[in-house]
Amino acid sequence: MKALSYLDLAWSTLPVLLAMLVLWARGLGQVGPLALGLTRLTAQLWLLGLVLGWVFRHPSPSTLAAVAGVMLLASAQAVGSGSGPGGWGLRLQALGAIAVGGVISMAVIVGLTLRLRPWYDLRTVVPILGMILGNSVGGVSLAAERLGADLRAERDRVELRLSLGATARRAALPSLRAATRAALTPIVRNMMIVGIVSIPGMTTGQLLAGAGVEVALRYQVLVYLGISGTVALSTLILLRLRLRHYFTADDQLRGDRLGGTL
Repeated sequence: MKALSYLDLAWSTLPVLLAMLVLWARGLGQVGPLALGLTRLTAQLWLLGLVLGWVFRHPSPSTLAAVAGVMLLASAQAVGSGSGPGGWGLRLQALGAIAVGGVISMAVIVGLTLRLRPWYDLRTVVPILGMILGNSVGGVSLAAERLGADLRAERDRVELRLSLGATARRAALPSLRAATRAALTPIVRNMMIVGIVSIPGMTTGQLLAGAGVEVALRYQVLVYLGISGTVALSTLILLRLRLRHYFTADDQLRGDRLGGTL
């Protein structure tokens, strides 16, 4: 496979630059966000290259732990970033939920599926962990947002169920279902169209690297299983934690926490 030069990459910017020119000429906006996105993409991937270069030169359990810790903290920050200055509760809950879900999935992948020796093979573990955590952020964020929005919209019905003797979980069950559906729908939709509409990134990367088709497809299935398991487990844990946030131990709705205060 050809090694891309910076000049090769420069040619590949032509479609985006053409789109930006048309957007500017027609007054449709979004030129600034696209330019900012391209700039951040270049800078962040350049920095990632520097970091990964150092990480791969220092393989050890402590290096893997440090990288995983930074990735988890960034994931939790991303989940809580839209919740305002009081969102540390959500960040901590997201950190715990994603950590548990990710550890379970990665333990199965590393120990049972790939049987890596050593288990901290950074060139294998870090990319897979990145794909899993990246997708988990979206699912957990959707679950948290949908649960809060649904409880606010259905507050009267929730309080009516509570007054009739329902537990907090029973009263909030429709909202919990809606939040679970919101979290899992994107990954389920992706699994439905993969191989028909899209060729996923793991498969494409391995094919470009010269791997056989069957091997590339098996690794892609492995990644999707890890993502779906982590998203589902993290969502279940987070919703359990958020339920305690919105309800007291005596199954009373905390109305003051439905306005976005975390």
